Amino acid sequence: MNLLDLTTDQRRALMDLLILGMYADRKLTSAEDACVQKLLASFNFLSDSERDAFSDAAFTRASRHTGSPEAIRAYISELAPSFPTFEMRRSVYTKLNDLLTSDGRVTTEESQLLAAVKTAFDL
Repeated sequence: MNLLDLTTDQRRALMDLLILGMYADRKLTSAEDACVQKLLASFNFLSDSERDAFSDAAFTRASRHTGSPEAIRAYISELAPSFPTFEMRRSVYTKLNDLLTSDGRVTTEESQLLAAVKTAFDL
């Protein structure tokens, strides 16, 4: 999946999903942040302020859904249709997995998030 080929809505959905991953275990690591920053850089925003606004909006949207496992699963189900092909869903899942393993460990909460994404994405 070429990130530059994603629509704006798909970029938002991908970013929201990764942020859900960052919040899954309630511990934000520098490795996870580096993954998100790398993704943001790949979107080729015209300015730092545009990139920051995109990022801030994603954190705001995603953080509204981190109150419970049910809320997280419901939001994942909302995001899933943003990725209409199996290849896109698999690629997005891989990006999330890469983010969650970037700190060298996967917590129970992160494993549950991956399982919920697998289910919602029909993987």
